[in-house]
Parts: sequence; C-alpha cells; structure tokens
Amino acid sequence: MSLLFIFSQNIRAQNEQGTGYPYFVNFTQGLQPQEAYKVTTSGVQNDATFTTDGLRLTRNVNNISGGVILADKIFKSDQGIKFEFEYVIYGGDSNGGDGISIFLVDGSIPKQQLNIGSYGGGLGYTHVMRTSRWGGNLEGLRGAYLGIGLDEFGNFKTRFLQGDRTRNGLTDVSLAGGRSNVTLRGKRGNQYLSSSEPAGYNGYPLLYSTATNVAPSSNNRSVYLDVQTGKHVGIKNPNFGQFNMENGGTSIPQSDTDARFRKAYVTLVPNPSGGYNVTLEIQHGTVKEKIVDNYYYPTSLKYTENAMQNNQVRTLDTSPPATFRIGFAASTGAAKNIHLLKNLGVSKPYAAEVTDDLFAGCPKIKSIYSPLLNDAAYSKRNGQNPPTASYDNIDFNSFRFLDINGAVIPNIVGGVYTNNEGTWTYYPSTGKLSFKPADGFTGVAQIRYDIKGGGRDGTEIPYNQEDYRSMPGLIQVNISNSNNCSKACVISNKNVTQKIKTE
Repeated sequence: MSLLFIFSQNIRAQNEQGTGYPYFVNFTQGLQPQEAYKVTTSGVQNDATFTTDGLRLTRNVNNISGGVILADKIFKSDQGIKFEFEYVIYGGDSNGGDGISIFLVDGSIPKQQLNIGSYGGGLGYTHVMRTSRWGGNLEGLRGAYLGIGLDEFGNFKTRFLQGDRTRNGLTDVSLAGGRSNVTLRGKRGNQYLSSSEPAGYNGYPLLYSTATNVAPSSNNRSVYLDVQTGKHVGIKNPNFGQFNMENGGTSIPQSDTDARFRKAYVTLVPNPSGGYNVTLEIQHGTVKEKIVDNYYYPTSLKYTENAMQNNQVRTLDTSPPATFRIGFAASTGAAKNIHLLKNLGVSKPYAAEVTDDLFAGCPKIKSIYSPLLNDAAYSKRNGQNPPTASYDNIDFNSFRFLDINGAVIPNIVGGVYTNNEGTWTYYPSTGKLSFKPADGFTGVAQIRYDIKGGGRDGTEIPYNQEDYRSMPGLIQVNISNSNNCSKACVISNKNVTQKIKTE
C-alpha cells in the first residue's frame, strides 16, 4: 500500500449525518484525495495515477493493472446504494483491452488488508489459479461483494483456461458478442476448502453478462445465473440499442454531444426477500439506456465452480455486509487501452436527482433561467411503493451553490454569489436562477448546485434529510455576442426549451 498521500481540500460535497451519503469527487484536480488509497495489486505494480483529466487506471501499455479503493469512505448498506461515474476507454487499437471494474467491498475489512485482484481479464476483481511456473496463485479481491465489469475485450465473463492458469466463468452458454460486454460477478468465497483452494480462490461467480455491440434481436444477447441450479441461461434482450463499450479515438470526450461520451449509473435497491435488485444504465452520447434491469442478487445462490473442480455446483453465501467501500480497477493484457474514470457520485436510492443544464446568455445582460425544471425528487405521500419522482417534490429552499469541485460555497447571503465570471442569484420562491456576466466576460460560465426533496414545504421524511441530497448538478451559461436573447434556447440534455428573460 502506498504511504504517500497528497491531501486535497474541498473536493467533495460533505454529508452531514455520517451515513456516507451523498459523496462526490471529480478526480480532475491532479491530486490524490485523502480517502483514496492505491492498494496492492496482484502480480504487477499499481499503475493508477491522479491526473487533471481524471483517475487514470492504466496507460496504453501491455500487462499492467491499476486500482484505487475509497478506503476511508464507508457507506451504510441497509437502504441500498446508487453511484454514477464517467469513464473513458481509448487510445488503443481496434482490439483494445481489457476493461474497467467498479466494485463494492466489505467496509469492515481493515484498510491495511485491502487489495486488488488479478490483472488482465480479471479486471482487478477475480482470482487466478497458477502453477509455480507462472509465479503461483493470484488472490482475488478481499471482501468482494459485487463486481461490475465494463469489459471491452470480453474475458471478464469467461472461464479463463490458458495452459496451467485458470479461473471460473462462463462455459455452458455462448454469449452473442465476445467483446464489448457488461458483466456482474458476485461475492468472494471466504471458506478454506483445501490447501489448493484456500479462501479467496473460489467464489466470484458470474451472475449476469450482456453484449452491447450486437444487434438487439440477437439470440443469447444476455446470460444470467440460475441461482437454483448453478447453471447459466441465455436470453434475448432487445431492450437497448447497439453501442460499443469503448469510447475509442485518441482523445477524451468533453461533453455528451460527442457520440463517444460514456457514463454509467448503478443502483442497488433492497429486495424484501433479502439482497438487492441491481440496475445498470449507460449513457452513450446523449442516449441513456438500461443495460441491466432489476437483476435480483439474493443472499444465497448456487454456482458452478470450474476453475479447479470439474463443474462442481456449490452454494455460496452472498449476504451483503453492513457497510460498503467502493473501489475501481482496470487492467490490460496482450491487448491494451487507456482506462480513465472521473466525476464519481454516490447517493442513496431515491435521493433527489439533477440533470446538467446548458443555457445561452449575452454579455452585460442579466438573464433568468429555470435549472430545476429537469430535476426531480421522490415522494410516497400518496402511498406510492416504490416512491415516485417529480419536479413538484423538490424543496426549493434546499438549493445550495457548490464550487466546480462539488464543495459547498460558504457565506452565501440572500442567494447571491459573485465570482470573476459574474453574479449568480437564486430565487427560492420560484426555483429560478439569474446570471449577470461580469464586464468583459464572454465564454462559458459554470456553477454547480445540489437540492433535496421533501416537497415544496420540505417536510416529507426521509427525502428532506441530508443523506437524500442530490449529487452536484452543473449549470453552464454560454455568454456570446452571437446569442439572440429574444429567442428560445435549448437548456439541457433533456432538450427542455424556454425563453430567456432579460433585465
């Protein structure tokens, strides 16, 4: 474990109730956040680097691995968890690899014992059994509960069998697309079974995998684990369009107007029978689609162990821990890519939700906007179960100005904040916001904000509480002489259109 840390200040919005929620870090400061640890990686040096582009997990180099765990950030698991992040996989050739994993680990493990699993197709999550010729076995991720692979090469789902190296995985069904997969793997096996199969060298079962870059009508586009039999079942899945997991190209997309833009959204909602329903959405360009829709991850399951054993069906305890840590890893093998992650947000399911906005404005003119129109908060006042989201559930008085890194801006008086770009004014009676550019300012002005629910009066529990506060939203105003302030403008990636009012 690295003993050198650069302590960065004010890089995240703080929660006020000690549950861990909400949390945000952009990873674009070029500094290692205090809570982020570069942990030991199995078999190779940890290549993770904190850059101004984001957390770069690997360079475009063969056979390397990088991983970071938010070791000092603990999230309670009893009400589920929701997280989102932008990722960039680029810089390699048409056969790039391997992929990125983001995972949940047991928050009770001492941070000195945290590690990253095997590189290559293991994506820092699984183990690999190897003979002494290959340097011996590589232990999987300690405390692993759930691993999500954004797998451009496609090996995270499969049984790895290469000479005298092996790992369990998919053999009984063929997925429609070998490359460009989203894959879920389950909990680490913590039992010592034999000297050749100690704790950490079994489990990590393949739960679900789907191919994104094949026709929606393809047979076996998705595969899931039948937890009663331990066998995998292939199914059609026409519910989302065809796209590549990789961003591709040689540069980082700067906004979702670039078709190469990628963002992932993961939600675990507690199931009444125990365990969680898992949903994963991916935004590619401006299109956001459900790739995994309410997959049920129970507290116990059967899976087929085929690393060292001959297709032995086993029962695995998959009950969740009381607390989670979040970590991320990426790796390359014979195939390579740059793997980068940024703008990580963590919240509770049913926390308020915000959507970034883009407005137009004119130099020296104060313009008024409605940034909350495409935002929502949850409510169950009318007996809804699950709760439903609506703009009408937002507490306008909960609005806070944040700096570009997601930290609360202190000492705001009367809803007015002025910086070198101009003056922002928030009106809590209407939820509207004005911006007047500073003299001589042109270009894009930026401010972040967050909100809570609870209804207009802010009284509905629990949605009015701080741990149900939204992730930071981004408001951008493009100030240009070419803008005609009497015309309508598109203000967000949901294409909400309104008139600009000027004073």
